[in-house]
Amino acid sequence: MIFLMVNRHGKPNYSDMSWMIFQEEFRTEDDCVDWLFRTRWPNDFECPNCAGKKYWRIKTRSIYKCASCRHQVSITAGTIFHKTRVPLLKWFMLIFRMSTSKTGVSINEMKRELEINDYKTIWVMAHKVRKAMADRDAQYKLAGLVEIDESFFGPKSSGKRGRGADNKQLVIVAVSTWTDKKGKEYPGFAHAFVAENAKAETIEDILKRIGIPEDEIEPLISSIRSDGWRSYQTASKKLDIAHHRMVLRDPKDSMKILPWTHKVIANSKAVFAGPHRGVSKKHLQSYLSEVCYRFNRRFWGRQAFHRLLFACASTTALTRNQLMTDKMGELSQ
Repeated sequence: MIFLMVNRHGKPNYSDMSWMIFQEEFRTEDDCVDWLFRTRWPNDFECPNCAGKKYWRIKTRSIYKCASCRHQVSITAGTIFHKTRVPLLKWFMLIFRMSTSKTGVSINEMKRELEINDYKTIWVMAHKVRKAMADRDAQYKLAGLVEIDESFFGPKSSGKRGRGADNKQLVIVAVSTWTDKKGKEYPGFAHAFVAENAKAETIEDILKRIGIPEDEIEPLISSIRSDGWRSYQTASKKLDIAHHRMVLRDPKDSMKILPWTHKVIANSKAVFAGPHRGVSKKHLQSYLSEVCYRFNRRFWGRQAFHRLLFACASTTALTRNQLMTDKMGELSQ
């Protein structure tokens, strides 16, 4: 079985995975624990307290005890699986489905497949996976020409449409672009943020967040393309970024003028109306992060499972209380 997911330099090796291969590699709980062990300690066990190499495993609790200093380490510490009561094998199955499904998975469907009786348990598990997706994508910045636009999410209702619409949640989407040798443009990475408004300060905050690395001052974004809304003009001028204003005379032409942002927007709304059957304002950001994560890895289909599994194994767990109170990744002014 192929379990070596991290090489000796700590870099993940994303091997191809299909459902058939998954069933061969992960048959038991020990297979999942073995994967976490090899990912955490690619050069074999090393005690975080004294750097000791010898250990005993307390198998009933997936605890590793250092033979030198007696320090105990949980194999799930520092992962989304920490303190879980659900078998790791069921977690891995959920991650496989969430990573390989193009439209997301139904919680009720996974509840039946994984034979988990409590709906809230599988619901919280899925949100923990989405947090791992969001944390992973937060490490990536956009560069070059970035297309940016906003949309409104929420139930259909009468009244004002577009900017200033009632009972709708504002979402700002940004997609980097690249051009091949023939001059044809393609979308790169995407980010989407729930925001309270589309003021210039909000746009500036987003551009800084997605385009300026922590150890840099100058943005990686060289220019933005938008529908010309004054907030984009003000923000780009303040950051000294070129602004390509695309005049949108008919809303129906948005897919032609700003194709990549509206592709992400259309994909998001289709997913939310499909398996999820609607998304609440409270958790909209989490679901947007899932859509963007999947969009950003659209060319790595057979690597999707190992990429997401590694992300889940390298980010901290989200508690149920945090999930019920936080709005992860949301912007406000």
